[in-house]
Amino acid sequence: MRKTVREDVRVVAGREVPFTHPHKLLYPEQGITKARLADHYERVWPRMAPLLKDRPLTIKRYPRGLGQGGFYQRRVQEWFPDWVRSTELPMKDDPSQVVREVVADHPATLVFLVNIGALEIHASLARAQAPDLADMMIFDLDPPGDFTDEVRRVAVEFRDMLEDLGLPVYVKTTGSRGFHVTVPLKPRLSFDVTRRLARALGERMIARDPDNLTLMPRKDVRKGRILIDIWRNAYAQTAVAPWSTRARAGATVATPLSWDEMTQGIHPRAWTIANIGERLALPDPWADFFDRALDLRSWARSAPDDLAAIVGQNVQAG
Repeated sequence: MRKTVREDVRVVAGREVPFTHPHKLLYPEQGITKARLADHYERVWPRMAPLLKDRPLTIKRYPRGLGQGGFYQRRVQEWFPDWVRSTELPMKDDPSQVVREVVADHPATLVFLVNIGALEIHASLARAQAPDLADMMIFDLDPPGDFTDEVRRVAVEFRDMLEDLGLPVYVKTTGSRGFHVTVPLKPRLSFDVTRRLARALGERMIARDPDNLTLMPRKDVRKGRILIDIWRNAYAQTAVAPWSTRARAGATVATPLSWDEMTQGIHPRAWTIANIGERLALPDPWADFFDRALDLRSWARSAPDDLAAIVGQNVQAG
């Protein structure tokens, strides 16, 4: 898939990518170089591609390597190669203003992003052609401190509750402290609707375990409870992409899981660049993710009244 034609170019699936200083350490503690990080993205591309298709991306860059200061970048720069696909995302409050963002439709795009120091890839919860129509709903389970087994228990119980309501549910590690419980959707309803629904579902879960769960993001009012973070369910917001590395010691990877793995005691930092090949050798637990995408308008017809009311007149419109 890859070859080098000269020292500052890497060929990825037939495309020449500017690629300088391949031996530069991006994860110094693990000895992981820029070239090895690029290898990771070429390796996971077949599984990552359908999950990134047509999505605006935000990256977290560490041009000098982890520990040397990082920053988020949304805007495409004029010096990006012409072949890097991009899309104009209208600003929510003023649609006449746009932000031009990267869309990864080729593995060379991810390798280019690695070349400029991207250690994390974050993807929109909507596609570029319909940026206000959510095609997934994410619940980020975030502990007040580091990971504990309680977070995994909550994820499994949340899955049970959502499935009882007729929702398809998937899970991935964040590569950090928690898990993303994710529901694939048909892109039919705006984020205004899906965020209200996410809140109502979060409140249902909290009612089952109010001493341990909260929707309040501020740590000074969480009082040690696990946050069910619903705030990514909004226009132009992003979540760390499946198979993305994280800017953490250990070079962890946000990894799609099966629910069986969750019941076997998986840790959200279990998968890293060093061992991700073992995970890739197993069946892809998200292979049917979008095949199971749910039309919430149809679902609402048999949903509990309070949840159906959030979808509201869209039920009749569908």
